[in-house]
Amino acid sequence: MNHEEAARLSLVEKYLLEELPPDLRDEFEEHYFDCQECAADLRATAVFLDTAKEELKSFPIERPAAARVKKPWFSWLWTPAFVVPALAACLLVIAYQNVVTFPHFRNALAGMRAPEILPTVSLVGGNSRGDAAGPSIAAQNGQPFLVLVDVPTQDRFSSYTCLLYSPSGSLAWRVEVSAEAAKDTVSIGVPAGERAAGLYTLVVQGNAGGGNGVDLAHYRFTLNSLK
Repeated sequence: MNHEEAARLSLVEKYLLEELPPDLRDEFEEHYFDCQECAADLRATAVFLDTAKEELKSFPIERPAAARVKKPWFSWLWTPAFVVPALAACLLVIAYQNVVTFPHFRNALAGMRAPEILPTVSLVGGNSRGDAAGPSIAAQNGQPFLVLVDVPTQDRFSSYTCLLYSPSGSLAWRVEVSAEAAKDTVSIGVPAGERAAGLYTLVVQGNAGGGNGVDLAHYRFTLNSLK
């Protein structure tokens, strides 16, 4: 299955409305995990449906009183009391999608497709016991960067955890590393965001299961912000 086929069959809408047979649903789920366009369409459509449901809940529906001539039960759907609020809600959702959601997804997809050279700091072979500031890296505020580190593996650990502490001592983020991935140099992509310049500490822990992680190494590096 490719993106053109999924779009032609309107699989995103049918998937969210639970109208796909099991085999086609499974095939589409495997597809959109690898298709950035379908994944973005799926998220945007899900937001659209959720927002529409919430907006419609906020409008009271005035059902017509019983008339002398019995009308079909669904006739109230065409009354102004329902149609006008429903149209207003749809216009609000469409405006929100055009102004906020779709540009966000387009920018995110453009960022994922565009090649980019990221600043990199290597902690490979670093001294885990020293008090030095370690290597330094210069990155613009909000720019992602890469951290390269060798995990000191031991057979008793089933996995590892890398924890990054900011200059203030607070935990900035953590990432789990499998025992298989730890056999080679681990490349950690630090996500974009507001970050303070200064001395950062990367703590590597071994996880044996059923308890707290065991500290194996402390690596330090200095982050310098570019204007």
